[in-house]
Amino acid sequence: MKEVVRKLLGQVIVSCQAYEDTPLYGRENMRIMAQCALMGGARAIRACWPQDIKAIRTLGDFPIIGINKVLDPDREDMDYVYITPDFQSAVPVIEAGTDVLALDCTIRPERGKQQLYSLLKQIRDAYPNLAIMADCETLEDCIYAESTGMVDILATTLSGIHVPKEHPDCDLIRRIKRNCQLPVNAEGAIWELADLKAVFDAGADMACIGTAITRPHLITRRFIKYNEEIHKG
Repeated sequence: MKEVVRKLLGQVIVSCQAYEDTPLYGRENMRIMAQCALMGGARAIRACWPQDIKAIRTLGDFPIIGINKVLDPDREDMDYVYITPDFQSAVPVIEAGTDVLALDCTIRPERGKQQLYSLLKQIRDAYPNLAIMADCETLEDCIYAESTGMVDILATTLSGIHVPKEHPDCDLIRRIKRNCQLPVNAEGAIWELADLKAVFDAGADMACIGTAITRPHLITRRFIKYNEEIHKG
């Protein structure tokens, strides 16, 4: 097990990301957001895009899980490979200061097993000491990612991509732990303290929280929606 992976065991990772259509977009804002997370006790940060990773890296020596989302402006759905989809998108975030590279490791009609294997091998050959996190949707994705021998962490990041979930996918975590040997990162739909306890009780080795901490407009929207529901009629 790589030392950076060992550092993540038992930890809460905070995902600091903002899209262009939100007020927090920008490297300096993400550096400040990450600084707040670290001040609160986070030991690791997940970040997107080279410029944000470079800015966050200036805060010190701690694990950064880096991704590069390549978004298609012509598609409103997210049903395509956009989280570090190829080698060309991986290199800039690695060079920006990433310790763990995360990428979509789902098996899809547009990107099958052989293509994913080739991508992982290309990354591993170029950066043999880099840790790789496999962002997965299903148990089958996890089993295949582990079978390549080229990933270090299995993550449930994409478990709600087709059917959004209100709570973390603890059943998937349990099934991964029964069928795989690699550490598991629980990611997605962790909103409450009870959700965090649930993923660790299910066997997760680490957990990543994003929206519930670092996306104020969605946090606000959640409370507003609930307020509207309780005042109906």
